[in-house]
Amino acid sequence: MKFLVGGRELELTQSRVVETMNGQEPEIVREYFVELPCGWFPPKQIMAAVTEWERSSFTSHEAIRVLSRLGLVCRRADELHSEVEPHDKKSVQSIDGFEDDRLREISTTIKVLQAAVAGLADRLSKLEGLE
Repeated sequence: MKFLVGGRELELTQSRVVETMNGQEPEIVREYFVELPCGWFPPKQIMAAVTEWERSSFTSHEAIRVLSRLGLVCRRADELHSEVEPHDKKSVQSIDGFEDDRLREISTTIKVLQAAVAGLADRLSKLEGLE
């Protein structure tokens, strides 16, 4: 498929993305990740690897747009484990009744860590299956 990213033309296929990322070590997932057979990767890591462009030359959203159009699953880290998400905003309030930004930040960090651990567990189980 052909794409326009930051004013530059790019021709890319899903198989090229998977081939390029196979054998690479995923970086820490912060806000977004892309599910590949070889692990969960940040979209900018994938885009930089397949294009050899500087990461500052495109945004995460551009990378997500391209990778999604290729049929790859792109998600926010906070979409994982949504069953852990509080059902109402009251549970994210501090004792004095004001919303606690620090608590929300910690909650998001925990979700990112859960996504990273799940990705590592998936990779470990695949490696154990190779023995």
